[in-house]
Amino acid sequence: MTRLTVLSRANPTTRASNTRASIDSMRSRLARDVARVALAASLTILAPEGARGTPGQRPEPLVNTVDGCTVRALDAFADVRAKFSLEVSTGAMPEAVLTLTGCDYGGAALRGKILSGAAADGTNFEGADMSETEMSRTSARDSNLRNVDLRSANAYEARFDGSDLRGANFENALLSNASFGRGANGTWANLDGANFEGALVSSSDARKLCENPTLDVEGQIAVGGC
Repeated sequence: MTRLTVLSRANPTTRASNTRASIDSMRSRLARDVARVALAASLTILAPEGARGTPGQRPEPLVNTVDGCTVRALDAFADVRAKFSLEVSTGAMPEAVLTLTGCDYGGAALRGKILSGAAADGTNFEGADMSETEMSRTSARDSNLRNVDLRSANAYEARFDGSDLRGANFENALLSNASFGRGANGTWANLDGANFEGALVSSSDARKLCENPTLDVEGQIAVGGC
């Protein structure tokens, strides 16, 4: 007895739908790849010779000082500094660094500004509104940040070593891996009166903060772990 095997055929509508979905997916991947290539090309053009790195080495940072100590200077490479932290941290892309060392931003309205990757050692920010700023990987060592408003700021891996942070407001700020240790001359970051209510810190971050002798009782209670 001969058996007949019937091969089912997919519905034409289903096949068309699957084909369209596949094409859309390919287009989406292609668009992402094009965007990455374009960004990498623009950074390569901007980077000075010798700053593009060699295989196995992290690329040298891009530096921008064209606009000097102005609020406008904070917008240089802002998108790159804000959105490509992962690529930067793995060494796949160069860091876009702002050189703000010695600048005076005292009392400035900097809310929501992008300070990520800024080299701001020895800079004056006293009394500035820096709430909701993106300042991951910012170096603000030996700086004046007295009475600065840093509420809801992203200060991931920021360096505040040796800085004057008396009265600074870190309420609800992200402070993971941020450092508040000794500056170049061995002086601790001054945290007297600083507000850490609701600040995001890990247990290890809290322990390091508690090592700072200037952290007052209220600050110790807020960060915990002391």
